[in-house]
Amino acid sequence: MAYIFLLGALAAAVAFDLIRRALLPRTSLRGKHALVTGGSSGIGKALAARLLARGARVTLLARTQHKLHAAAEELRAALPDAQVQYVCASTTSSEQLAAALHAASAAFGAVDVLVANAGAAAPGLFLEMPLSTFEAQMELNYMGTVRSVKAVLPQMVARRGGNVVIVASGAAVVSFMGYTSYAPTKWALRGFADALRNEVCGFGVGIHIAYPPDTETPGFEHENQTKPVETAAMVPVDVYPAEKVAHSIVRGLETGLYHLPGPDPLLNLLVSTMGGVSPRAYVFLEVALLPIAALVEAAVSVYFDYWGRKYARRHAEEEAKKAA
Repeated sequence: MAYIFLLGALAAAVAFDLIRRALLPRTSLRGKHALVTGGSSGIGKALAARLLARGARVTLLARTQHKLHAAAEELRAALPDAQVQYVCASTTSSEQLAAALHAASAAFGAVDVLVANAGAAAPGLFLEMPLSTFEAQMELNYMGTVRSVKAVLPQMVARRGGNVVIVASGAAVVSFMGYTSYAPTKWALRGFADALRNEVCGFGVGIHIAYPPDTETPGFEHENQTKPVETAAMVPVDVYPAEKVAHSIVRGLETGLYHLPGPDPLLNLLVSTMGGVSPRAYVFLEVALLPIAALVEAAVSVYFDYWGRKYARRHAEEEAKKAA
């Protein structure tokens, strides 16, 4: 009897949430000008391809000219009718961003959708990394996003319309050893997105945040070169294709969600349990799944600490060898 009641409650929760989700304002991308930072490779390029497929005009922004050119040519070859251009700039420079935005808008008009995707990870152990690594990570991942939004958002507010997608990371909700320099920058983006969404919700501007899982990109390959052995061992070997991640993000954007889903169901569950006072996609379903989520999170915590203790033993052995 209890089993039947539980299934009925779960079905009712799903039904209520589907009705709520159906009432969310949709975002049409057709004819919109989308600017994608970090658009020359990886998730950024995959997002650009998906936006083009949905009818948007896309500007790629990144630091390296030849990579931008190659990415634009690849997108044009895959989508012959695509309207794509590129501008060269670094998100660490407000002046470069302003000049790039001016050039992009001259050709495609004002930016309707900003995808703040530029960023990188520098894994390492806290006891071994210099402070300069932490400063550089915050400058690129957090301040680079803030600068990008600062360059575009005032025009959106003035027009009473637009969308900003902040690409954070799964590390914004799941943080563990090896990412003490990277994860805080993504947690900061979550706080920034929450506060910004509330500030501009009355201006017709949509703020969205995405949490990509480990994704098959050149950046992830580079990341693996400095990843501590324990960090590499404690996370899954399998990674998601960038195209699959981009498809989930763009679909969530078009649906009007704040927390944009990814292809990893466990990560989506963890994101939902850390929603705080931000808009939720499945309120009733989350309530129904809360006991399961609590058990999953407790188990993951124990697993992470197992590897933390293994690192402590390895560290002690290495220190003993140095002293010998």
